[in-house]
Amino acid sequence: MLDDSDVATDEIDTPAGMRTITNFFLVNLAVSDCMMSTMNITFNFVYFLNSHWPFGEAYCKIVQFVSVLSVSASVFTLVAISIDRYSAIMHPLQPRMSRRWTLFATIAIWLVSAGLAAPLYEASQTFTFIYEDNSIRTLCYFKWPDGETMDSTLELVDDV
Repeated sequence: MLDDSDVATDEIDTPAGMRTITNFFLVNLAVSDCMMSTMNITFNFVYFLNSHWPFGEAYCKIVQFVSVLSVSASVFTLVAISIDRYSAIMHPLQPRMSRRWTLFATIAIWLVSAGLAAPLYEASQTFTFIYEDNSIRTLCYFKWPDGETMDSTLELVDDV
């Protein structure tokens, strides 16, 4: 069974005939999925398991940013694949996307995804509770400039 890293490695080592537009987008999808699994899932699992964030404020910001970045990049890459497939099926005699357009689309996917993730980077922070029994619990959460999470207009806009 293949995982995402196998798909990415196979794409790099394939003959020129396999370097299609769809395959470039599949590699982009594999990169975003690998980013999610290596930089986010394990750390959030530990956080949810222990209800404590032991990784520091810097990584709190990075994890929140990478989470939205990789999910957005995956979704936008699937949209690009769908557009490519739609064009190939509905207009079979017209030329396909060029490599230049594919490179532009891939860069745009990552830039738009980074733009969507940037507010979460800014709003993420840690807060440490010290309980009466001297136990310590640190949270990684969003603190929006215009108020608490449930009352924040900025969070509502970011969620939409």
